[in-house]
Amino acid sequence: MHLRKRPVLVGPFDVKTRDPLPVGDGTVRRARAVAEALFSSETEAPSPARLDWLVKELRGFVGHSGEDARRILALSLFAVTVLGPLLAFKIGFVSKSLSERRDILDKVEHGPLSTALLAVKAVLCILYFEHPDAAKEIGAPFECLVAGAPSHAHTEASR
Repeated sequence: MHLRKRPVLVGPFDVKTRDPLPVGDGTVRRARAVAEALFSSETEAPSPARLDWLVKELRGFVGHSGEDARRILALSLFAVTVLGPLLAFKIGFVSKSLSERRDILDKVEHGPLSTALLAVKAVLCILYFEHPDAAKEIGAPFECLVAGAPSHAHTEASR
């Protein structure tokens, strides 16, 4: 068996200097539909602006992750959004209502495709919770990350 030699992070392989690989529109469309269902509350979906931001970050993140990671994410999204609905006796995912997509993800999470969903959720969660509004939404005190601002969490913990 012949394995490809992995690139070293110098020259054109340095992520800071290379253009990201293209991420397919189908992959992005499926990821957005999963993210909308995954990060929705009981009453509403995430804002379209937040999902647009997520898609932009996804293209950069996955595009810089390399061919193998891009393929694995695309295959995982395919499994979740094309094969997953079959577990819920439905066809299609992206065109379904938000509540139907949430039900499908629940079936996938408790079925044989749960590993594929875990891969998708890991990538989407990393990116979604990097958004500047995420800290506010979860009530995290990130003041210490601002230059010159006191860390309230650190100050209270040391008392």
